[in-house]
Amino acid sequence: MKDKKFSHCTTPFAISVVMLMLAGNLAASGPKETVLHQFGTGTDGAAAYGRVISDASGNLYGTTAFGGTSGAGIVFELTNPEGPGGWIETVLYNFSGGSDGSQPWGGLIFDTVGNLYGTTFLGGAANAGTVYELTPGTDGAWTETVLYSFNGGADGSGPQSDLNFQAGNLFGTTTGGGSPGTGIVFELTPGKNGVWTETVLHRFMSIEGISPRAAVIFDRGGSLYGTLANGGTSGAGAVFQLKPTSGGTWTEETIYAFTGGNDGYGPLCRLVLFHGKLYGTTVIGGASGVGTAFELTPPGNHHGPWTLNTLHTFACGSDGCYPWAGLILDWKGTFYGTTQFGGLPSNGGTVFALKREGGIWFEGVVSSFKLSTDQLAAGSVLLGKGGKLYGTTIGSGMNAGAVFEIKP
Repeated sequence: MKDKKFSHCTTPFAISVVMLMLAGNLAASGPKETVLHQFGTGTDGAAAYGRVISDASGNLYGTTAFGGTSGAGIVFELTNPEGPGGWIETVLYNFSGGSDGSQPWGGLIFDTVGNLYGTTFLGGAANAGTVYELTPGTDGAWTETVLYSFNGGADGSGPQSDLNFQAGNLFGTTTGGGSPGTGIVFELTPGKNGVWTETVLHRFMSIEGISPRAAVIFDRGGSLYGTLANGGTSGAGAVFQLKPTSGGTWTEETIYAFTGGNDGYGPLCRLVLFHGKLYGTTVIGGASGVGTAFELTPPGNHHGPWTLNTLHTFACGSDGCYPWAGLILDWKGTFYGTTQFGGLPSNGGTVFALKREGGIWFEGVVSSFKLSTDQLAAGSVLLGKGGKLYGTTIGSGMNAGAVFEIKP
């Protein structure tokens, strides 16, 4: 297992050969799933890897890594006006592939006044990726501003993650760069002149784990947590914590290093913090080698190691397999996620739920997808009004993916 590595060329996960063998169209079995928008014209985008977000009116926003007028990706909005016409896509921004950025793999976040923020994997001044802001105008047009261009050196390169706001500053990760080039956690601070300043909070070494791909999250004490796709003591990835110090620096601790065995391999996901515990997924590994969902419990009195509990080991049967994206949590304490393969009737992936009853975690399939012509579930789902779930799919060839809705 130690020779496995997740690199951008194998994104979204390191089994692209399997993807090519099984590529097909994703269509839900049963009436629960509705396709809100099917990408495919080229200019409307292709391959929506990132999760969608919504505004107060229920409109959806997301990115596609490719497509658009230059093929370098887009930011889109889906609106649902009353009437029989259904959901309508509006392209808010087309990336040119130049200084404005290229390939927005990650999703978006809002600020308090309705501006959007995200990252691009490539493009920018050194073609090492960007952090950007989109601002709506009174005429309905959106203006892109590059807040930071990575230079590919010590400041990082190749961000694929969503961002996170904390006290007005932006936090994120890059898959490469830093020293020795295995990824960083960064903070961007706005200045009075509109210039944002980057601070590298931590540069990862292989013994800690490498290649952070997901957003970081914060606890109430100001510490942040994230996942590392590879590296660590067994090469199978890790979960890390960064603690702020009184001197303004950050101290990194690997709170769990995956072994690549029954505990999983390759956490690519954003974590969820719930009642002091961390929850997430590994894309492969586990007893069947096709992924896990896990819980990490902190030590008592803050001394000793964190303890991992495997909530579910995927088997690539009706339960699904290869959970690339992370989990979300509803108000009842139920987690939801997606798998890219498995499920019945035809191995097209699933939307699943994890619920604890009587001290035991049970996995249930909310919806199974039908594999027929090149489309696979991608990002984590969004929990919307009325318990509806929204998510994205990716595609290849003539099929460029979709945005879907699942009603409970």
